Amino acid sequence: MGIYYIYERIYDRREIFIMTASTRKGKSVVVDGKRWIASWQGWSWIITIIWITIANFWHPFGLFGLVCMFTPIVIVLTGRGKMSCARICPRGSFIGLFTRPFAFFSLKRPALFNKKAFKFFLWTLMMGSFIVLLIRTVPKGDVDLLGYNILVFMEIATALAVIFGILFTPRSWCKVCPMGFTVEVIRDIQKESRSGK
Repeated sequence: MGIYYIYERIYDRREIFIMTASTRKGKSVVVDGKRWIASWQGWSWIITIIWITIANFWHPFGLFGLVCMFTPIVIVLTGRGKMSCARICPRGSFIGLFTRPFAFFSLKRPALFNKKAFKFFLWTLMMGSFIVLLIRTVPKGDVDLLGYNILVFMEIATALAVIFGILFTPRSWCKVCPMGFTVEVIRDIQKESRSGK
């Protein structure tokens, strides 16, 4: 079962074909007048491993975790929807590849994962924690500490993603990912704005 089958079970139905058929061929595709890049999902997991490894030995490198956090927002603001989730996300690539051999349980994903209220709760919990972390760390001017805290924060999120992947389907985390939810909300606002014109 390929990674693209997982996409079909996770992402919005309207985008299923775009994320699967065209990605299998390794080609870019035009969506809503915007070009999506060819998929990086086959190799972007390497970024996760390199980042975690280096950041654990040299904490300031943890600051590069912010790039992974904010890239999806930058991309959706260009009108490319969840291109980052489908084509780039290093964590998605990592859990999609490495949890599959251990997905012994294949439990049914909780219906709660589909509820916007639950996604918003998780988003509030994690983003609130992240903001508190920044407020407590940034004023100290300690780059080493800030990088370490970002690393730990993202390692916890990755650990949750791995657990979800083993219990349910490999990329179950993508359904509730706070950054993915942020992108969803922005994309929906953009759609409403376009339809209202």
